[in-house]
Amino acid sequence: MTLLEKEWYIQAPWGRICIVAWGDCRDPPVLVCHGNIDSAASFRPLMKLLPKKFYYVGMELPGNGKSDPYPPGMVICSYDMLYSIVAVVRHFRWKKFVYLGHSLGSTLGLMYALAFPDEISKLIVLDPVTDHVAIPAKSFSIWYMKNLKKYIKNYDNYNVPKELGTKYKKEEVIAKLVKNRRITEETAEATLARWSTPTDDGYIRYTFDQRLKTFLHYPLSPSTLKDLYTSIKTPILAIVMDESVRQGKYDTTKFMLDETTHPGGNYRVRDVPGHHDEHVVHPEKVAPYIANFLLYGLQGLDSKGKL
Repeated sequence: MTLLEKEWYIQAPWGRICIVAWGDCRDPPVLVCHGNIDSAASFRPLMKLLPKKFYYVGMELPGNGKSDPYPPGMVICSYDMLYSIVAVVRHFRWKKFVYLGHSLGSTLGLMYALAFPDEISKLIVLDPVTDHVAIPAKSFSIWYMKNLKKYIKNYDNYNVPKELGTKYKKEEVIAKLVKNRRITEETAEATLARWSTPTDDGYIRYTFDQRLKTFLHYPLSPSTLKDLYTSIKTPILAIVMDESVRQGKYDTTKFMLDETTHPGGNYRVRDVPGHHDEHVVHPEKVAPYIANFLLYGLQGLDSKGKL
């Protein structure tokens, strides 16, 4: 039986946050958070394979999907995005919940666990690449030029009103999404539908916040990031894609690949063949790990008989 999907909005100080939920609201909650310039639609394939005993609440981050953006102005950083998660949790009045995130959503989940150490009961991070967070001192100049200087230089383009944005052919955008993210055409179209709008002349315009193209993570040294992440006491399942490892996405944070670096014994890593968005095109590769962790916690991962 497929989980029933419902969609609505909740109010935040700056605008509306779009919620896409699957399941029965009386079941234990799992907050689901996507990556940058994405939407809740990317989790639909995975939802078909997860246990029906949970209530999966997908939020669309500000400026992503159908959620309103933050007010125009300065560059958006991960700390801004983190507060949107706080707003969702407070709206539902959750005292405890499970967190499932992908990419940027993973980073935000780890940050939330650090800021509110008693609220997340289990943390699942799908390919939590960290090359954009852990910045060695010698690379600070490159980080600054790539992020802040680039944003200021292109300030007008990043803050242009939606109705004045560049127009694109829908078919070309879908083909680009399929090629770049290596997802199916069906998922690409579902994703595009959540952050674009048609024009009168047969084209489309993006509705996602253009500032997300220079989304900012304030840099931390690799050693500081290790101290922070390994201090988290919450049980964590990290699903790491082998292609991301080969691309060097974890070179400055190899501790993310090693369970023994977490002194609390609460960290488990599962290496999965595939690319960054593998959970979208082949959810069956990651669903068994997630399901066992949801149902049985760390014990479910350590017991080979359950997989």
